[in-house]
Amino acid sequence: MSSLKDFLYKNVRVISTDGRLFQGKLEGFDNSTNIVISGCIEIIVKSSDEEFQQLEMGIYLLRGTNIVCIGEIEGEVDWEKIEGDKLKGTKNPL
Repeated sequence: MSSLKDFLYKNVRVISTDGRLFQGKLEGFDNSTNIVISGCIEIIVKSSDEEFQQLEMGIYLLRGTNIVCIGEIEGEVDWEKIEGDKLKGTKNPL
């Protein structure tokens, strides 16, 4: 996925097929869209079932088949003020 070159060494957010949200610096990727993120945290948004959490993951590898969306981060988000429902499972067409 050549469009990921623009995000290399930049902070990104990633949504996985199971609805999880990750944030960190994109350190590398391959032709299968497997990615390596450094300084990775998993963000759990406050909902009726769960409290807001940030889980430190360190260096994290995500398989391309588990990725729905990757985007560059622009600005900060105060996650403690955001509330939402858990994302349902998604499918990656790859």
